[in-house]
Amino acid sequence: MGQHTFPLDLIQTQRDLNRVYASLERRPVGTAAPRRRLQQLVARLASHPYWETAAGRDPSAKVALRRRVRELDEAESRLTDRQERILGCIRSWVTEHGEPPTQQQIATEVGLASAGSVSYQIAQLVQAGVIRLDTSRRIALRW
Repeated sequence: MGQHTFPLDLIQTQRDLNRVYASLERRPVGTAAPRRRLQQLVARLASHPYWETAAGRDPSAKVALRRRVRELDEAESRLTDRQERILGCIRSWVTEHGEPPTQQQIATEVGLASAGSVSYQIAQLVQAGVIRLDTSRRIALRW
């Protein structure tokens, strides 16, 4: 199976679909709204432009997406509150600015006293597998 890099919106759509599906499994009665939401998410997932790329046409891509989302959800379920805040900060910063924040920017956004404490938390997030550091030691999200 090849290495896939999925766009953020595709990862988020799969995550949302998984959560709605799980809620329907737990509560099958009175589910008109969740069922409509599930249909919308399935349509959004199926029509995503990623599937038209060479990587998206790979037969293993859809399985890899589901596996990646499951791994991320499992890893994120073990994060501390501080790590969740830092990860949320990184995600929103990348969405807004198109690049990851510096450690000082994270410290300011999350309300930590120093970039050193952010450095420690980033190392923990890398170890948990929810982010990685690229060759220049810049934060890279796992999608």
